[in-house]
Amino acid sequence: MKSKILSCRPGEINDPVRKVIIYLVLLFFSFIFLLPFFWLVSTAIKKPGAVFLLPIQWIPKEPTLNNFKRLFFDFKFQKYIVNSVWLTSVNLIGYLGSCTLVAYAFAAQKWKYKNQLFILVLATMMLPKEVIFYPRFILFKTLGLYGTMTPLWISSIFADAFQIFLLRQFFLTIPTELGEAAKIDGCSRFRIFWNIYIPLSKAALASSAIYIFMFHWNDFFGPLIYITKEANRTSALALMYLTDSREMQTGIPVQMCAALITALPCLILYYFCQQYFVAGLVNKGVEK
Repeated sequence: MKSKILSCRPGEINDPVRKVIIYLVLLFFSFIFLLPFFWLVSTAIKKPGAVFLLPIQWIPKEPTLNNFKRLFFDFKFQKYIVNSVWLTSVNLIGYLGSCTLVAYAFAAQKWKYKNQLFILVLATMMLPKEVIFYPRFILFKTLGLYGTMTPLWISSIFADAFQIFLLRQFFLTIPTELGEAAKIDGCSRFRIFWNIYIPLSKAALASSAIYIFMFHWNDFFGPLIYITKEANRTSALALMYLTDSREMQTGIPVQMCAALITALPCLILYYFCQQYFVAGLVNKGVEK
């Protein structure tokens, strides 16, 4: 026992009591953070009259799935989910394609004023979205794109500064000797990018995809400004109209069903891909 304790590294917890205390504290704060989600799930399967009962019924006495039936058959919420899936998928493909190419150019290619231009790209991250919102709105309206879904995905083909930075930092960790050896064998720049950098960057690409998915799936402000037709609404935007009593008398349980369905893809994605999310946070700070 003595040798086992002495073999512990500095700062390693070897006291069972301290371990128990730490886990209890973590469980307590986890419970606090998950409490609203528990209430959301509980309310989604309650009857409308049981929502405001005191004390709160965390486990409904008479659970029902009728709220989900009303959501899909009366409000047709599935069509808004399809719009969100389509819009998120287009942005995902567009940003990953454009950002990886730009990041590869900044990380693995040698050309004049590369560092100065990269600093300029990073400087765009300092501009608040409120500053560039109005000029973009005027531009899309002048082009006749206002009221369509095009303004919500067209910018994906022009890359994003944050994703460029994240992917560039990871590309810098790939040995340049691999690209030089492939170049000697006759590989073009694009083939080096496609056959070497992309296969070795799956963790960074997955991390970038998580960021892109989370932002565009939950985006509310963009669809609120540019979408004017009811058929083009996303699920995040439809939630606002679902609470409008003038459009549909749905009740809080149905609203919670819609919120649960909208949040579920994000929870599932983060649960299964959290290792890539953490890897992205670590690798984006690595400098060559």
